[in-house]
This record gives sequence, structure tokens and C-alpha cells, in this order.
Amino acid sequence: MGHGDLEALLAVQAHDDRIRDIEARRDALAPRLSLLDATQKRAVEEVARTEAALERELTRQRVLDRRLAETRALHEHAAAALAAAERLQDATEAAARVEATRRALADGESEALTMARRVTDLRTALSAHREVLAQVSVDQGAARDELERQRAGIDAELATERARRQLASSAVTVGLLAKYERVASRRRTAALIEVRGNCCSACDTAIPLQRRAIMSTGTVIEPCEECGVLLYQRASA
Repeated sequence: MGHGDLEALLAVQAHDDRIRDIEARRDALAPRLSLLDATQKRAVEEVARTEAALERELTRQRVLDRRLAETRALHEHAAAALAAAERLQDATEAAARVEATRRALADGESEALTMARRVTDLRTALSAHREVLAQVSVDQGAARDELERQRAGIDAELATERARRQLASSAVTVGLLAKYERVASRRRTAALIEVRGNCCSACDTAIPLQRRAIMSTGTVIEPCEECGVLLYQRASA
């Protein structure tokens, strides 16, 4: 390895550092967007739940209306039978049916009144939830536009930096670049580290004596025996 290889690989690593910084800025937008999504999702779910509850109540109301209509018909039939009864027994039976249907009507009408109030309450709640959802959409519009603007800018910056990194990597020998990328992908941080005081700067492991001399020439990149980072040392002046 020559001095040029080291400088070229250091340039690649500098691009990788900048790429990680840019990716971190892009990733930092995700929680803000997730918060907007969660707020909108809650508003949408409230509307959906209230709509479903209202539809269930309206279905029960239609069933009750049909039952009340049937009960009224029975009550009217019983009342007509009572009015037409000539025998005591027929009158007694008709009167019992009149009373039974009257109670059933009273109970049904009471239930219908309660149900009507629930329907009114649900319609009021649905209107309120729809207004909240509409307001959330309005409120989030500017915030979402700003986040999208920032993300588009970051994506453009990231694409440019990756292109520069690709260009810089073409100056590094294939074998050395592959070795660097294996270490870099595992660490997600600096993979090429300068020796300091005859020790690995990443883990403080001492460089073996037999390797110090050759590394001091500044022409060798060697992996640390302890942590695996690639080590280099500037040639002594």
C-alpha cells in the first residue's frame, strides 16, 4: 500500500462520515412525521368509531320502529275486538290483550325516546369529531409541507454525497476497499483509525512490537487484533 492509497481511503471514510450525518438528520425527521401521523390517525379513528356506533344505533332504531308498528297494529286490533265483544269472556280476553299491548307500546315508546337521544348525541359527537379531523388536516398541512421540503433537501444532499463517495472510492484498490467496507458495515462508525502512542485508538490495545516498525513507514494498513478496526500510522518525518 502506498501513501496515495491511505489518503484515498481516508477520503472515502470522510465521505462516509458525512453520509452518516446526513442520514441521521433524515432519520430525525421520522419521529416528527410519526407524531403527525399518529395525531391524524387518532382523529380518523374517532370519526370511524362514532360512525360505526351511529350506524349500529340507527339499525336498532329501525328494528324498534318496525316492532312498535307491529305492536300498535296488535293494540288497535285488540281495541277493536274489545269494542265489538258481545260476550263477557270475549270482552275479558280482548281487554287483557289491550292492556298487554298498551304496556308493550309504553315500554317500546320509552325505549324509542332513549334511543332517539342516543342517536342525537352520536350525531353531535360525529359532527364534532369530523370538525376535529378537518382542523387537524389544516393544522398539519404547513408542518407536513415543511417536513417534506426538508426531507427532499436532505435526500438531494445525500445523493450528492454518495456520488462523491463513489468517485473517491474508485481511487482505492479493490481489495483494500472491500476490507474497509466489511469493517465499516459492522461498526457503522470510523473503520480506519490512526495509531496513537503505539496503541489502537479505538480499544487502546497495544500494537505488537513486531508490527510497529512496518506500520511506522506509513505504507501499511493492518487490522487491530482486538477490535478489528483498520489501523494506520503516519510515516515519521
